Amino acid sequence: MNKENFNQSIDNIDLPLEKLLAREKAAMSQAKKMRKVGRTTNHSMLMACGLCIILFGSGFVSSGMAAVLSNIPLIGPIYKEFRDIATDKIEKDQLATVIEKQDSHDGLTMTVKEAAYDGGRLIVTVAYSGEKALSLKEENVGYNYVTINGEEFKVAIGSGTQRPINSKTTIEQHQFTLAKYNEYGDKIEVAVHGEDLFGYKGKWGVSFPLEKIKGDIHEFYPDVKTKNVNNVYTLTADKVTFSPLSTRIDVTVDYPAELDENDRWKWFDFSVVDNNGNVYDRLKLQAGMAGNYGHHMVLALPPMDTIPKSLTLKPADINSEGYIEDIKELELVVPLKKTK
Repeated sequence: MNKENFNQSIDNIDLPLEKLLAREKAAMSQAKKMRKVGRTTNHSMLMACGLCIILFGSGFVSSGMAAVLSNIPLIGPIYKEFRDIATDKIEKDQLATVIEKQDSHDGLTMTVKEAAYDGGRLIVTVAYSGEKALSLKEENVGYNYVTINGEEFKVAIGSGTQRPINSKTTIEQHQFTLAKYNEYGDKIEVAVHGEDLFGYKGKWGVSFPLEKIKGDIHEFYPDVKTKNVNNVYTLTADKVTFSPLSTRIDVTVDYPAELDENDRWKWFDFSVVDNNGNVYDRLKLQAGMAGNYGHHMVLALPPMDTIPKSLTLKPADINSEGYIEDIKELELVVPLKKTK
């Protein structure tokens, strides 16, 4: 099975996506207490995107898939394999910086392959190669984390996604949307740290300087809001930022303070539609929280070469039948006319 046929076969798999997303949202709601305490960039090496969870988690690994994965190159097109929201832009404009720096000892080599940073997002791709097969058992995979300027940093959205190349090699992408845009300026020092990885004992670390991608940054401050009929929730679009690695929307969610008790506030799902009818949801939209109790939401869309005239935010929640349903009264039209 060649790569094109493999991708087509994946697209043809009939998955109950809406219910899967609803189930994922229910799990996210149960984890709100962890979110409000504060985010951290530490995470298990087994964190993966939804596609990996559906395929690998269900035990579905075909010989065709193995052949495709074994041919994934370790630089350049790897971003396309991870389907990041900035994939097309990174590939088209060659935005990634080649790092090729490694730490190798005790039978395991950790190599930082590429990285990209635009002030609002940081993407780092790392390859791990061992003298013996890498163990993917949960108790053996260890943990890793990324730092900026020697410190852990606050993120609104973060994940680590893996792709096995063969039994002795895997490649991983870390992507972060920072809680505060441009907090670290134009030049940063990035470090990837790992401990007791894939059955190997020890500590690994690779640090490297990274400059912000050169490109236009457009900022809009629309300050528009909408309320639901009972005035329980108010959504305000505070800022929209167009940068090389994302289109970022900062949203304030206001609600009565008593909803903070026992985490009764809602974690809204969002989709976004521009004035040309382009829809951004599922793999084309990431959502996270930059503050406590869901008051500061951050939506990250793919980067845009042409700025639309407006964006419409469509919040949603799970209805009584377990499906995600739009909340029409909270839809918010965000005009993009003036920059500050």
